[in-house]
Amino acid sequence: MRRGHILGLLVIAVILAFLGTTLFSPPLPAGLGPEVLPPGIPDNEPRVLSATLAAVGDIMGHLTQVEQARTTAADGSVVYDFRPSFDFIAPALLDADITVGNLETTLAGSARGYSGFPTFNTPEELAANLKEAGFDLLATANNHSMDMGMSGLKTTVENVRAAGLLNFGTYLTPEDRDTPLIVDVNGIQIAFTAYTKSTNGIPVPRDHGYAVKYIENFQDPSPMFEEIAAARRAGADLVAVYMHWGFEYSFDPADYQRDLAQRLADAGADLILGSHPHVIQPLEWITVREGERAGKRALVAYSLGNFVSNQFHWPPYIPTPAVQYGLLLQVELEKNLNSGETVISDAGYQITWVHRDWRHRILPVQEVLKRGPEEYNLNSAQMEELEEGLAWMKGIVETFRFSELK
Repeated sequence: MRRGHILGLLVIAVILAFLGTTLFSPPLPAGLGPEVLPPGIPDNEPRVLSATLAAVGDIMGHLTQVEQARTTAADGSVVYDFRPSFDFIAPALLDADITVGNLETTLAGSARGYSGFPTFNTPEELAANLKEAGFDLLATANNHSMDMGMSGLKTTVENVRAAGLLNFGTYLTPEDRDTPLIVDVNGIQIAFTAYTKSTNGIPVPRDHGYAVKYIENFQDPSPMFEEIAAARRAGADLVAVYMHWGFEYSFDPADYQRDLAQRLADAGADLILGSHPHVIQPLEWITVREGERAGKRALVAYSLGNFVSNQFHWPPYIPTPAVQYGLLLQVELEKNLNSGETVISDAGYQITWVHRDWRHRILPVQEVLKRGPEEYNLNSAQMEELEEGLAWMKGIVETFRFSELK
C-alpha cells in the first residue's frame, strides 16, 4: 500500500474516533457538564452577580404615632394609615434589591387594645404600609417580642406574613425556627437570623421555647454560631444577623458587643446589624481571624438607631435628642461565579431624622439640607439643628474609620 493511502486512512480513523466520542457518547450525568450561567447573564459578560441591600434600625409604634395614623374609611370604619411616615424615605428603600428593618412592636390585633411604651401593640396596617414603602423582611426578635404574650407574638408573625413580608427571629413552630431563612437576591443566597438578649422579663413559656431566638444577655452564644454554620451548609452565600444588644442611649458599643461581633464573624457572619440602643453607634469593618474564611472582612453596624418612633429628648428618661436620628445602611454584594465567593464589595449610609411634628415623616438629612426647608415643612431652627445633627451623627458612624477603610 502506498504511503499516501496509509496517511489517508489514518486521517479517516482519527475523524471517526472523534465523532465516536462526541456524537455517539451518552450524555454526562447532571452536574458534570459545562457550568450553565444563571438566566439573564450573557455568555460574554463577566461572571459576577451583584445585589444591593438596605437595612434600618428600630421601627416603633408609640401611641402618638398610632393616634396620628387613625383615620376613617369610606364606610365609616376606623382604619390606620402610617404611609405618610415613609413619603420621603421610600425611594431609597425601594431602590435596593432587598430591604430589612427591626420591628420593635407587636401587631397583636385591636382586641388587645393598642398601646405604646412599655408594652407595645400597633395596628396591623403598619405591616402593609411597610411593604408598600419597600420593606421585604423584618427582624422580630427584640425585647418587645413578648409584650402581648405568646398569642400576641404569633398574631404578629401572622400579620407580618399576611402583608407579604418575611420575618425572622420569632416563629410559629419548631420546624419554622429550625429551617434557615435563605432569600435569593439576584442569584445570591442571603441567610437572615436575629437574636435578642432580653424579653423585658416576660418569660417565654417552656413549651414554646422555639418562638423567640432569645439568649439571656448572650451568656452562651454557641447556638448562634451553630445556626450560622447550618445556614452555610444549607447553601447561604452570605449570612446577615440582627443583634438586639448593647445599652440604651449609648453611642459607644460595649466591650461585649465588639467581642461578640468578632466571634460572629469568625463563625461565618458577613453582616451584623445592631439594634436596641435607639441611637446610632459606629460602623466597623472587622477581619475574620480563623477558619476557612480567615482574612476576609465582615461589616458591623453596632446600632442603626431609630428608624421611626416618637422618642425625643426628655430628661432624665431620654437623655439625648439623637433618638430622632437613624442610619440607613446601603450595602453592595458581589458573587464571583468562577470562585463561588460572595463578598460585601462596598457599603455606604444615609442619616435619617424623624419629623415628629409632621406625621413622623422620616427625612433623609443630606437631601433635606441640599434642597431646602420648604418641601419638608421645616423652619430655620430645625434646619440648623439638622445641619449640626448630621455632623454629629457622621462623627459617631466614623469612629472606627469606616469610610477610610472600606
